[in-house]
Amino acid sequence: MSDVKIIEDDQAVTEVRKAARQFAMLYFNFCKVLVEELGLELAKKIVNKSVFGLAIDRTNQLRQVVQAQGEETNLENFNKFSDLGKSGWVKELGRDHCPYAQTWVTYYEKYPWFRELAPFYCDIIDTTNIENFTKTLSHKLTKNVLWGDETCEREYFLSEDVKQGKFTYDPDNNTK
Repeated sequence: MSDVKIIEDDQAVTEVRKAARQFAMLYFNFCKVLVEELGLELAKKIVNKSVFGLAIDRTNQLRQVVQAQGEETNLENFNKFSDLGKSGWVKELGRDHCPYAQTWVTYYEKYPWFRELAPFYCDIIDTTNIENFTKTLSHKLTKNVLWGDETCEREYFLSEDVKQGKFTYDPDNNTK
């Protein structure tokens, strides 16, 4: 007999959003300490390096899972095999669909510099995830609730740079 407790969908969504909120708070506080101790420009470099490393680590592991199942590392399988707790992202909540963004915008008034670092996370993680996972595609956010848009939207495109192993936010080869 298993001790695993079955929970309802609504409760699962709430729990995933709680965990995401904790992560969002951690990211904010990580940024805050860096900005206070080192200034915004050096903080951006460290955040870039940290989030880029997270994306590479995450997608290297995801690539292994997908390849072990004999599947291709393409956009469809990135979405199919995603390791993100997707139930926490609720389209019906509109601008608050993303629990990270819902948390991060609460810091904007008191910490105006965070208006730059909050969407910086999205740019780096989402772009690097797809670049490292597919090794052929790149990504660009075209709308983001963190910029004041009502939704987050993105486009994917083939990239010769990515095919050559050059990633957009690679801190060792960064052209941004």
